[in-house]
Amino acid sequence: MTAPAAPALLMPGYRVDPDTGAWTTLPWPGDPSLPYSDPSRLEELPPSLGPHIIVWAHRNLVEPNSGKPWRFTPGQARFVHLWYALDPDTGRWLYRTGVKRGAKGTGKDPFAAALAIIEFCGPVQFDRVVDGMVLGRRRRMSLVQLAANSLNQASKLMRMVNSMFSADLVHSLNIDVGQTRTVMPGGCRIELLTASEKSMEGDPPTAVFLNESHHMTAASGGEKTADTARRNAGKSPASIQARVLELTNAHSPGMDSVAEKSFDEWQIQQMRPEPLRDMLYDSTEADPTTNPGDPVSMRHGIEQAYMDAPWADIDRLLSEALDSRTSPAETIRFYLNGLAAAEDAWVDPRAFDDCAQPDITVEEGEKIAMFLDCSKSGDATTLSACRLSDGHVLSLGGWRKPHGERGKGWLAPREVVDAVVREAFDFYDVVWFGVDPSPATDDDTEALYWKPMIDRWHRDFQKHLKVWATPGAGGHSVLFDMRLSTSGAVKRNKLFTEAAMQTVLDIEEEHTLTHDGAPMLRNHVHNARRRPNQWGIGLGKINRSSNDLVDYAVTMVGARMGRQLALLNPKVKTSRNRGARRVRL
Repeated sequence: MTAPAAPALLMPGYRVDPDTGAWTTLPWPGDPSLPYSDPSRLEELPPSLGPHIIVWAHRNLVEPNSGKPWRFTPGQARFVHLWYALDPDTGRWLYRTGVKRGAKGTGKDPFAAALAIIEFCGPVQFDRVVDGMVLGRRRRMSLVQLAANSLNQASKLMRMVNSMFSADLVHSLNIDVGQTRTVMPGGCRIELLTASEKSMEGDPPTAVFLNESHHMTAASGGEKTADTARRNAGKSPASIQARVLELTNAHSPGMDSVAEKSFDEWQIQQMRPEPLRDMLYDSTEADPTTNPGDPVSMRHGIEQAYMDAPWADIDRLLSEALDSRTSPAETIRFYLNGLAAAEDAWVDPRAFDDCAQPDITVEEGEKIAMFLDCSKSGDATTLSACRLSDGHVLSLGGWRKPHGERGKGWLAPREVVDAVVREAFDFYDVVWFGVDPSPATDDDTEALYWKPMIDRWHRDFQKHLKVWATPGAGGHSVLFDMRLSTSGAVKRNKLFTEAAMQTVLDIEEEHTLTHDGAPMLRNHVHNARRRPNQWGIGLGKINRSSNDLVDYAVTMVGARMGRQLALLNPKVKTSRNRGARRVRL
């Protein structure tokens, strides 16, 4: 089969399978245009307990339905090799945490059960290297925990585990299987992780499996279970190196599920140097250009998503996907393993991702418009820029409250934001700058938190800026206050709404918008929802209390709006100045 042409730009961490055109994420080393089994790629694989573990599993495990000897699929075997990859000098795993994501019916439950048994009584403790082969031994006292969104879901995985022990393995190790726990002499056990805070904070586990993490949310209690599991695994001693592995379908964007947060963390890691990427994320997805309404396109997409599931009934899956009772979003998530846009998504996430052009450089002295959205502590403070010559969007800075204890008492760093703004004025030729202030007040002075700084920017930059954010008598060179209680806010909100609608058009239909692909920008655009108002369709958060922030989407629209205002003003010339436009203060 001839693979379709690859999209102009893949999302961070993705590759195109050379045989099928499917999008894949497993970081198999070597040239991704070559088959996985190419000798040049195999030579680059890191040392791993995987080969020893695979041989052990094929000897000691059975298929849950047929009772025949268990066999990993090629894709599962590749995951096992990387999941158990280590540094033989230190014995440390290369990956601290992992996610195995797949379409419905691709064998995630049996695979999770196989790995749970391996962690329970297989050779997962690094032992030695013999003739280049990394060998392991059984842990002296293993504690494997199975968790899901409900005890009933976790119990299903436990039943799968108990069905996959071979009779010889049960007899030789004297394994006692049970509905809520399976044990063997010496203190080794597999147990269900309940939602009880007291029971979760018990003995440190050696491995944790979170099943169907796309259902685990704060409202369901699943997020609490996942957080505790990661915390318990994180405090394990160096000799154990406990890890958490998630098994999931494609998550529904905007639900703030455990699976969604893990995907976002993986995307952030893809922007770091390779040694700092310690999450193993494995997903095989249909080409995002697959048309859910076209049977021919859908068949090919399903074949891509199920390329590592030879048992899949493609004809039946196609019929289910094309059934009118299956929504397009469900078709994409469950049968193509893709991330479907929410019904009220502001813009198609995949279309926005296709607009990323991180290699574009905006050089010193080029004309730009900037927009800053301010927050004190709750939402993010973000700064975006838009080049006048072509509309390319830059992400200049994003600041938000850190998670956990580090976030207590955190305030947006005004001095840092000020330095970034001034650096931008010094490096680029800023012709328009808009600042939407926060209504929050300073705890010490009770004045608006950002007002003193905004006024300083006005004094320092008013002569430089060709176009003011609030023009006219009594205007302001940078203040662009969108609170409806302020004078002129109706016009400002109308301009912003029109810019938001034009941005959607440029992304989804015209395909003319380009951006730098910054992870925080991407995350905020994906979070944004359509918000109708008297001027058209704007954007906003899912709800006011949501932690899924959208501030970078706001500043992207604001910077594009500022560009348009500047281009319409006769004071602004589109030609580039020579060198940087230095601002004299």
